[in-house]
Amino acid sequence: MKRPILLCAIFAVLSPLSALAGDSEPSHPAAIAAFLGTGFGQAHEKAPAETEEFGQLVGIWDAEVEMRTQGGSWQSSAPGVWVWKYAIGGFAVSDLWYQGADNLPGYLAHMGRDYLLTANRVYDVANKKWKVAWMANGAGKSMGMDFGTFDANLADGEIVMSSPADMYGMQRVVFYELSEDSFRWKSEYSTDEGKTWNTVMRMLATRRDG
Repeated sequence: MKRPILLCAIFAVLSPLSALAGDSEPSHPAAIAAFLGTGFGQAHEKAPAETEEFGQLVGIWDAEVEMRTQGGSWQSSAPGVWVWKYAIGGFAVSDLWYQGADNLPGYLAHMGRDYLLTANRVYDVANKKWKVAWMANGAGKSMGMDFGTFDANLADGEIVMSSPADMYGMQRVVFYELSEDSFRWKSEYSTDEGKTWNTVMRMLATRRDG
């Protein structure tokens, strides 16, 4: 199996702390509350209309994750919490992927700390595509990189993110079956210049009730 990608319209207006009320993990509320700051924000009235393509995900999501094994079957992995907000004065969308130190997938278990990955997403009006830049706190010890970039577009109801080819081949990430309350996500690789794609990781994200 190739290396997994590390996580690299309507929203509920929630208080960061009230949205996490009842969560028993002490480090979890602090990490997410710090990311949210004063809240989820909103799109600026002069922001490109396309801002809502990722803006529809603003809120807090619980994600069930599966990884493809060497034998080709699917195996459940540690779940995550994915938090999205508007950023840069409502002209961009930012997100935080969170997994607690005591609930990491096997390939991250050695970290000994919470795993955090954040991305900033802004729509490039001139070139009619999204520009995405992400980074994580793996400190070079995780199976994936700690930073990267993607271009993205919405087509046929799916958001497809593509990154430049690297030593592993071509990589893309797809958000699909998007609805107000859930969406699916998958990470794929191609070693034949995009003729065929192999899904290595997938998830179902469900919006957390406010």
